[in-house]
Amino acid sequence: MNLPKLFTKKNEAERSAKSPKAESSRKASLRAVKPKKTETSKRPSRKPEESRLAWWHASRQYLREVVSELKKVVWPSRKETVGSTAVVLVIVAVCGVFLGIVDQVLSLLVRMLIG
Repeated sequence: MNLPKLFTKKNEAERSAKSPKAESSRKASLRAVKPKKTETSKRPSRKPEESRLAWWHASRQYLREVVSELKKVVWPSRKETVGSTAVVLVIVAVCGVFLGIVDQVLSLLVRMLIG
């Protein structure tokens, strides 16, 4: 395979070598064609037993795939879980204190404006 040819631009002589006839036939081939209407074939009616069985098999297959994916999950250790929980609780406490202070300051400002 000749890689330099693949990644270089064609020179002007090669580009102008295309005949106008080839260009017009190319344009004609690019025109939108209306899709032909096809008759819809009627589906054969399924028996109620077959549809129930298909639903059952599909459900079982889905559950098998769920179990398979859960086996691939890398679960955190107890230490990692406790650490993450502690971080979340600290952040929630800090945000609560911050919002409480902001609420008190804004309440004071509103009371000063009104009263």
